[in-house]
Amino acid sequence: MENIPIFLIFIPIFLGLIIYLIHNKKANYLAFASQILMIVLFIIYYDYFVKLGRLHIFTLGLWNKSIGITLLVDNISIVFIALTIFIWSIIILYSFNKRSHEYKFLFFLLFLEGSFIALLLSNDLFNIFVILDIITILSTILIVYKKDGFAVRAGLYYLAFNSVGILFYLLGLILLYSFTGTLNMDIIKFKIEFFKDTNIIKLSYVLIMAAVGVKSALFPVYNWLPRAHSAAPSGISALLSGLLVKSGLYVFIRMNQMFNMDVLNDFFFLLGFLTGFLGVLFALSQKDIKQILAFHTISQIGIMLMGVSAMEGELLLGGILHIFNHAIFKTLLFLAAGILINRYGTRRVTEIRGVFRDSPILAIFILVGIFSITGAPLFNGYISKSIIKHGLYASSIKVNMLNLLNLGTMISFVKFSQIFFGHSKVDKIPQKKSAISIFILAFTCVFLGLFSKALMDILFDIELSYLQIFDIGYIIDYGINLIIAFIIFKLLIEKDYKAIKKLRHINLSFGSTNIMLLSFIVIMIIWIRF
Repeated sequence: MENIPIFLIFIPIFLGLIIYLIHNKKANYLAFASQILMIVLFIIYYDYFVKLGRLHIFTLGLWNKSIGITLLVDNISIVFIALTIFIWSIIILYSFNKRSHEYKFLFFLLFLEGSFIALLLSNDLFNIFVILDIITILSTILIVYKKDGFAVRAGLYYLAFNSVGILFYLLGLILLYSFTGTLNMDIIKFKIEFFKDTNIIKLSYVLIMAAVGVKSALFPVYNWLPRAHSAAPSGISALLSGLLVKSGLYVFIRMNQMFNMDVLNDFFFLLGFLTGFLGVLFALSQKDIKQILAFHTISQIGIMLMGVSAMEGELLLGGILHIFNHAIFKTLLFLAAGILINRYGTRRVTEIRGVFRDSPILAIFILVGIFSITGAPLFNGYISKSIIKHGLYASSIKVNMLNLLNLGTMISFVKFSQIFFGHSKVDKIPQKKSAISIFILAFTCVFLGLFSKALMDILFDIELSYLQIFDIGYIIDYGINLIIAFIIFKLLIEKDYKAIKKLRHINLSFGSTNIMLLSFIVIMIIWIRF
């Protein structure tokens, strides 16, 4: 029973390897078998996990934990594991109809799943370093899978810049090891507790946070994300945006638990706002449907960071829950975008028209995703954003900063919603298996919007009595903001002024992005010093 987490790592890798070696179309169905087996094992393990007191730490082999490979399962990692299995199952279901004969694609996809779960379980700094490298390489392979020029350039850019970020993580790791003599995160936390104010600990923290900033696509080192997410196949775009980019935020939470420093909490809150604001700003300027969604991943990551930057209380809970909810509604929107691109033969929202008339069910599913990302009551995005907002009530300025990001999101999706009306020639009809995967995601958005309070109480003993699922006042506020968003879109965004066009065509070089990364590190050092 206690070894089930290890099985969750190696089941997808092992079955993916069998698929690769056999490379037979029937063997490819092992991808579904891996997900079913993992779901069953996870349900069995969760009961064992609760009996252990919601904390399970174990070291592989007979090694001492200071030098051995240690795995950790707690309330945060168990949620991420459940999310990983769910999202990967959806992506396999969506992609299988198109790529049922592509054993290499399924192999890399399953290998990536096992690697991601290994990251979630790791309690060792070096293992995290190795696994992040593996995830980066596998992600690059899937990004360039179409092998066209755009995908290859985006994939190589993603690989190069993320590799630079990982190097800073390695430097921080080396500094910590030289100071503590171990890479085990629990031991490091204990040893540095009384030395947090020393320069070597602060510098290692800054270097690791720089790597986290790259992996999470935070301002000012986010430039790789819209390139990679828009170039990849739609299923991989959904996986990248819905889950893989959250690896940085997950490491952010773990590193802050280990360092237990609050010196940069306000910095990261402000950074979250700037990331969210710029994400919205660039999304408003885009016409490519996948670019709009990619930049909104950046904006939503900003909101998540505004939550988890506190590392305690309602803000941390809201930030983690928003990571979970965003994975679901953003996966829904990216998969739907893939269907629309195939159906209409274009990626431009100004050319896709008549979705309500041509595909009313698909249109409803997309609307669920839009209501979720904009924080409409009764949908899952409302729950997590409301918890974050409740945690910010002590500061009206911070509440208004969050409200501004939500308004920007609404404006952008008013622009996105043009696809529902008008007339456009249809090239293809969406396939049933794709529709099934999107239906599951849309249903989950509504289900979590209605029952999150009860689920949090039952599964994690977290009481949210202050949260109103059906709040008339919030519904009125949402309606007013929607009207304001429509007016701003009509007056400013729809006219596509010269400034908006310039914003749309901003494209930073690899060298410029690295300069911004170094600037990011310098700013953190200055903030800590003063």
